[in-house]
Amino acid sequence: MGVAGSKLEKALGDQFPEGERYFGLENFGNTCYCNSVLQINSQKKKTGVIAPKRFVQRVKKQNELFRSYMHQDAHEFLNFLLNELVEILEKESSATKKLSGNLTQPEKKTNGSVNGQANGTQQPPVLTWVHNIFQGTFANETRCLRCETITARDEAFLDLSLDIEQNSSITSCLRNFSSTETLNAEDKFFCDKCCSLQEAQKRMKIKVLPQILVIHLKRFKFIEQLGRYKKLSYRVVFPMELKLWNTTDNTPGSDAEYSLSAVVVHVGSGPNHGHYVSLVKSHNHWLFFDDENVEMIDESVVQTFFGSTQEYSNNTDHGYILFYESLNHKF
Repeated sequence: MGVAGSKLEKALGDQFPEGERYFGLENFGNTCYCNSVLQINSQKKKTGVIAPKRFVQRVKKQNELFRSYMHQDAHEFLNFLLNELVEILEKESSATKKLSGNLTQPEKKTNGSVNGQANGTQQPPVLTWVHNIFQGTFANETRCLRCETITARDEAFLDLSLDIEQNSSITSCLRNFSSTETLNAEDKFFCDKCCSLQEAQKRMKIKVLPQILVIHLKRFKFIEQLGRYKKLSYRVVFPMELKLWNTTDNTPGSDAEYSLSAVVVHVGSGPNHGHYVSLVKSHNHWLFFDDENVEMIDESVVQTFFGSTQEYSNNTDHGYILFYESLNHKF
């Protein structure tokens, strides 16, 4: 990427952030789903191209889903990557604790416990840097319409998958996500207090927000009449600044502010073919990553990836995965 790299360095000029590296990633045959999610910048030079061949080989070895040269889904890869990282980090943490325990002779207690802990005590879950950055918590609430008892269950998440509609926005999608759903007929809820199936109201709301909020737009929908998945090119506006006042408890001072930091874009008219590119904000500059090519773009260009107002359009470049960085957290 000599020419393109020089062009990028020239465009940034004296504004090139100190210590930053902007590298394109070589495509090894439909590996854009990987490149669009992963950007490596640990080189001495400021710009260039990296061939993450060993990384791609490891991914294919770990998960057979990515072994073929067929078009893969960037969201599925992101989920695999985060969960795989969590598993590796948890294993390393357990191994370190075990090694530390072997090196240090624990004090034996008369009741047979070690270091004051009774045998069989369950250890708290390991919180890795993946959890610290990406993990949030849902509050899944179900209210029985007969006895008014509320059953609540907390669920952890690393990203939000949102249903989309034509000419909508992220705010409206989040509002629909947290809307109340009535369970009746064949979907009645078994109430433990009533000891029977009852009509109920169900609601999913965000209880704890993450430092980085990852939003996945469900652009691929299965159409029963067609017997296959179809891409939804709906126009969904995603703002540069996002307030999550409608998903958490509406108490004074509970507003959470986020700033858009990256977008994975799907290019193409269908789920089984196409291309992925990504937009990344770095030091107030927006950069466009398309495999080996990296270039600086104006912030206004981001709006061209909102989607199409018509079902059939020449524009097939649509925002697919959004990364919002919290303005309330200090990293």
